[in-house]
Amino acid sequence: MTSLHKSFETDAAGKRTGNWGTVWSVIVSLFLRYQNRRAVFKLHDFNDHQLRDIGLTRDDLLYASRGNLFDDHSMDLTRAALRRRARLNVI
Repeated sequence: MTSLHKSFETDAAGKRTGNWGTVWSVIVSLFLRYQNRRAVFKLHDFNDHQLRDIGLTRDDLLYASRGNLFDDHSMDLTRAALRRRARLNVI
């Protein structure tokens, strides 16, 4: 695909996105990943009872804390809590 074609790409909403739109979306994505990672690390301050209240364990946090600075594993925490909740509802 040539740069001319790239300059006329459209996003999901039908707006035209050029090279700057692509660069901007990458920057926003990295920033959101960084914010989510910081939120995961703030959960380390919770005690085990508070974590259990939101459906998580300390092991879930350790698993979600792996990787580099811009890895976003916050969805892993959501999946873990939903799996745990589903298991409790079955019993």
